[in-house]
Amino acid sequence: KKKVLIKRRGKRMERPDLPSQAEFLEMEVATPAVNPFIHKINLTAQDKVKIFILSVLLAPFRLVIGLLVFFLFWPISLIRIIGLRQEQLSAPITGWRRTVPHYLVYFWSRIFFFILGFFRIRVKGQKASVSEAPFLVVAPHSSFFDAVCMLPCDLPTVLSRAENLNIPVIGALLRFNQSILVHRHDAESRRKTVMEMKRRVLEKGRWPQVLVFPEGTCGNKSALLRFKPGAFIAGAPVQPVLIRYHTKPDVTSWTWKGPGMFKVLWLTLSQLYTDVEVEFLPVYVPNQAEKD
Repeated sequence: KKKVLIKRRGKRMERPDLPSQAEFLEMEVATPAVNPFIHKINLTAQDKVKIFILSVLLAPFRLVIGLLVFFLFWPISLIRIIGLRQEQLSAPITGWRRTVPHYLVYFWSRIFFFILGFFRIRVKGQKASVSEAPFLVVAPHSSFFDAVCMLPCDLPTVLSRAENLNIPVIGALLRFNQSILVHRHDAESRRKTVMEMKRRVLEKGRWPQVLVFPEGTCGNKSALLRFKPGAFIAGAPVQPVLIRYHTKPDVTSWTWKGPGMFKVLWLTLSQLYTDVEVEFLPVYVPNQAEKD
């Protein structure tokens, strides 16, 4: 294995150098499962017949109704932020603007995912409070459907790419929950993001929890990808959260090399239901060395 030397507190340490996404794609592997950025859907004859029937009888209705419900998120999310000045949006929203829109968006989100076939979201463990764990780190990140974990996590704030503000409806929802936004290729933006995360931690529970997908990209569920340091730089306790899809075949994975977004969406809508499980693991409290 290729190894690199890293410095920490004046000492040189050796660790295996994990390949990047681009390097993974260039590697020749014996089986697709070895490469987490490649996903191939293996359908049996029975699967193909079922998907064909449900593509005609069920998926079109789910798509049309789901789109109508999705676009209604925009006016609902505006209830919280309309009329507020920029300086008010930089502080935690309180009062009726925090509670009433929260319950409306939560209820509407549950309807939305129910329409898409997520009839039941199984939950294991117990979510920690914001004072116990300001950050929720969710893995493995495999699909845009992973947003379903926002429901058992009680609609936390998210760490997101700033470019997502330009996506219709998604941008409105990011403003709704006062998301932390970052330009990933801008060093100054990343520095400001770290400062904002630390600021919210120091305000002792005034802000909602922050949900982060630390892998930063989607894999095929075969392995965890290397975590980015964003959620850990603040030195605050984090609660790991696992998300699992039990429905077979795996039609929800959306990777760098594999089915495109619309195909993943259509195949998921063509299932009778999607069985998903969210598990809350014990809170991890960093020691002093890790904080430093």
